[in-house]
Amino acid sequence: MIFHTQYTGRSAITNSLSRSHVQFATNTLREPTFFEGTLGQPLVFRDALAALYQVVVSDHKYRPRDRVEFKAWLEKQDQEFLASLGVQSAEAKRKLEELETRKAELESLQKKRLAPFYAARRKYFDYVYTDEYEQYLILDPVITVHPDEVSFEAFSKDESTYARLAAKYPLFDEVREFSCGTTNIDFSIRLHLELERMRSYRQTRFEINPSGFSVAQLANEGEEETIHREKKIELPESWLNGFLQVHAVMAMGLTHIQLASVDLFNICRALRRRKARISPRSLRYELEPGKRPWVVLEPWEEIIPLTGSEIYEGPKAVSIRTWGRDRLQVLARMIPICRKVDLYLAGYGLPSFYVMDLGAVTFTLGLSGWTDNDWTEGASFDLLTRQQDVTASELMTVYESLCETRYASDQELSTRTGLPREKCRSAASHLCGVGRGMVDLVGGVYRHRDLFSSPFTTQEANKAVSSQAEEQNPDAKAARQIFENGDARFTARRPVSTGYKLTGSVKGLDGNRVRPLLHVDFESRIVDATCTCPKFKHSKLTQGPCEHMLALRLLHMKLLED
Repeated sequence: MIFHTQYTGRSAITNSLSRSHVQFATNTLREPTFFEGTLGQPLVFRDALAALYQVVVSDHKYRPRDRVEFKAWLEKQDQEFLASLGVQSAEAKRKLEELETRKAELESLQKKRLAPFYAARRKYFDYVYTDEYEQYLILDPVITVHPDEVSFEAFSKDESTYARLAAKYPLFDEVREFSCGTTNIDFSIRLHLELERMRSYRQTRFEINPSGFSVAQLANEGEEETIHREKKIELPESWLNGFLQVHAVMAMGLTHIQLASVDLFNICRALRRRKARISPRSLRYELEPGKRPWVVLEPWEEIIPLTGSEIYEGPKAVSIRTWGRDRLQVLARMIPICRKVDLYLAGYGLPSFYVMDLGAVTFTLGLSGWTDNDWTEGASFDLLTRQQDVTASELMTVYESLCETRYASDQELSTRTGLPREKCRSAASHLCGVGRGMVDLVGGVYRHRDLFSSPFTTQEANKAVSSQAEEQNPDAKAARQIFENGDARFTARRPVSTGYKLTGSVKGLDGNRVRPLLHVDFESRIVDATCTCPKFKHSKLTQGPCEHMLALRLLHMKLLED
């Protein structure tokens, strides 16, 4: 899809001796959204925005080295060596050395004369990087103004990292006016470099405005800029689907570990000190009942105790591996001002979330299972959560209620709409799946956030709640057929303190019978699962649950309804 943005000014920061003015230009093709206030802690906000920019431009996917120049140099050396073999007399060798010396002198003079050309070419490449590169390849962050906070959301270029910066209103000494809504902001490398000049001794005025800095204001600062800019980015479908899958993972039953800021510092420092040359290159979190959790850096088996964690009180020991740990370095800058870190783990090889508490600012970093695997590469995390059937009218009712309050818990939505709590939770999950809402992992609420500029209509609501979503996933479709054929049965089903433990025997569509084992919470979300089928043996849960797990959960949900 082609993503259009249009700006009438540009984002910038102006500084005087005692004052700073930060102004973000918003996308004029979206709903009017503005905010104006005075920052009370500008340095905290500066460091968080710097980390957000590092996520936007990051690309950690492996790319082999370009060895074209090296091969050309090696071929030249071979030719010179072969030419020297044909020289027999000392006189010929002496003359050859003189020619080589003269050739080196001429090459030096040529390099000197071409220096202005190389400088101009470098200047042009810098321009292409700062203007054209961002114009067509870098997607601007999504900003949402809520009644209680201003949030920035961004996705990395390689689609493996998600970041959300939430600035609560206590961060501001004064909030003058605001209008709630969602839009994009002009967020360039120029703005990133200018934000580094923010200082605590300057009173900083923060403003989000569709006009941004006008031509007259920029001219006063000695800059030239066009008043109208448009960006047309060819946005891959995987980018959009990944943005939606993030909130599907947030709605799962996640394992929570609390870290002290020094724990994260120790992890980042250990990763900077040395580079792993062999596999596995993962962070292995160990949780053992009656002990504090610890993390193991593989392959060195270096143990780092998590001093900020509480005693783990789970029923059994758990070991969770996560890959792509180098992406944690974007958090290093915020560690000195961080109060604590909340870590949420989805499971072995599944996404993880690091939530940094910076006081009035919260920074959430979401990492996919590993760097080369984006959020949508074969993953179906939404299948791990339960979605009760809802009608289009019920979905529109919940959407309108969420639009009115801007954020609410499932219980508050149930009170306002008169719908059962489970219905509201499922409807909110549907809204997150179509980009009309989001999960606030820190606040434990659902927030209104329209990812698209087009209005949410009844036709789109019908499409969101239709069975086509299930039909598009082969595992979900196969699970429904297995359940309706009566090929799934329980061998054990017992309640536990955290939900239900389910063991069963399921006959797949291929005729083979397997034994899935599930741990679901009271809302029928899959917390942990295993199966004897080939798919689970190959990829675990990194590509979502298999059809046998889903069929057994359908049987469990049927018993709950009965």
